[in-house]
Amino acid sequence: MSGTDRIEELRVSIDALDRSIVALLAERTAVVRELTEFKHDEETVRSPRRVEQVIAKVRALADAHGMPPAVAEAVYRTLIDELTVLQLRRLEERRAARPRAAANGAA
Repeated sequence: MSGTDRIEELRVSIDALDRSIVALLAERTAVVRELTEFKHDEETVRSPRRVEQVIAKVRALADAHGMPPAVAEAVYRTLIDELTVLQLRRLEERRAARPRAAANGAA
């Protein structure tokens, strides 16, 4: 097998892994969305202690799998930051809907 053939083979493997990774990230996002419905304030959404627990866990998992922990941390910090924005938007949507729901119920 030539180097070019091997490169193509490895790229096909990476593409398959990316499909699996994105599917798992979508599943994680769905769980976060559901979790958001039980959160009632920004502090609970941001949960800095929980974030640091997740980062520590992910770094340990990465190390155990031979992955540089800093890479896993960077990926997860980005993921958490983006999902925090998603949660804060949902929290704001729920807050904005409350007065309308109350007004409609009072009519």
